Amino acid sequence: MLKITPIPIIQDNYAWLIQNQGKTLVVDPGEAKPILDYLQQQNLQLDYMFVTHKHWDHVTGIAQVKAAFPECVIYGTGHHDIPCREIALMGGETFDLMGLHWRVWHTPGHTLDHIVFHTQSQEDNGIIQDHIFSGDNLFACGCGRMFEGTAEQFHTSLQSIISLPLTTKIYCTHEYTLANIDFSLHIEPNNTYTLHRQDVCTELRAQNLPTLPTTVADELKSNPFVRCNSPDVIRAAEHFSGKVLGKPEEVFAVIRQIKDQF
Repeated sequence: MLKITPIPIIQDNYAWLIQNQGKTLVVDPGEAKPILDYLQQQNLQLDYMFVTHKHWDHVTGIAQVKAAFPECVIYGTGHHDIPCREIALMGGETFDLMGLHWRVWHTPGHTLDHIVFHTQSQEDNGIIQDHIFSGDNLFACGCGRMFEGTAEQFHTSLQSIISLPLTTKIYCTHEYTLANIDFSLHIEPNNTYTLHRQDVCTELRAQNLPTLPTTVADELKSNPFVRCNSPDVIRAAEHFSGKVLGKPEEVFAVIRQIKDQF
C-alpha cells in the first residue's frame, strides 16, 4: 500500500519519502543526514530519487545519499545539470515505477527548469487518489518566488496543477503555510475558509505536525495565487498597481509582487 512520509530537512523543507510494493523513493533530498537517519531507523533501502529543480535546498543531499545507496536511480529535471542525475526528464514523459504510473510536467515559473511528478493510487475503498509532488511551484496558500521566467508561464504552471481533481493531494517542499495564510488574509481579509484554515494549521504546528499535504480544493478556496478571478484578489491587485488588470496572469504578477514586499 502506498505510504508517503514527510522528512523535515534544513530549516523548513520537507523531503517526501514514498513507499510502495517494497520499493522506496525520496523527492528533493536537499539534506542527506535526516534522510539517511530515517532510512536506517526504518531499516529501508532507497531505490529512487526524484528532483524537481536545481536549487541548493533540493539537491545538496543527493551525492551523499547516492554514496550510501549506490544502486539508487536518480530521476531529475533535464533542463539543468543536477548532481548524479541518471535519467533526465524534460516534461511530457510517462513511466511505471514502484507499481505506480507517473507523469512528468514541465512547470516553469519558480525556475525555468522546474518539473513536477504526478501519480495515482487506489484507496482501500476503490477510489482513485491523485498525488502531485509540486516542489516549489505551488505551496499551501502560496507559491514560490518567481526567480526566472514570466508571470504568464508561472500562472500557466499553477493552473495545470489545480486543474487536477479537487481531492488531489499536493506535496510541496516548504512549511510556509502559516506565513502564507497571513499574506492570503492580507489580500482577502474576509475569506472565511482561510480564517478557518489558519486555526487548523496553527493547531497542527503547535503539535509540531506538518500542515501538508494540501489539496486542490483547499488551494482553490484560499490561495490568492490561484484565485486570480476572485473579485477581492483582483481588487487588491488593482489597488496596488493603480490600474485595471484585464487578465488573470496580470493579476497573478501583481499579487506575486505584493508578496515579495510583504
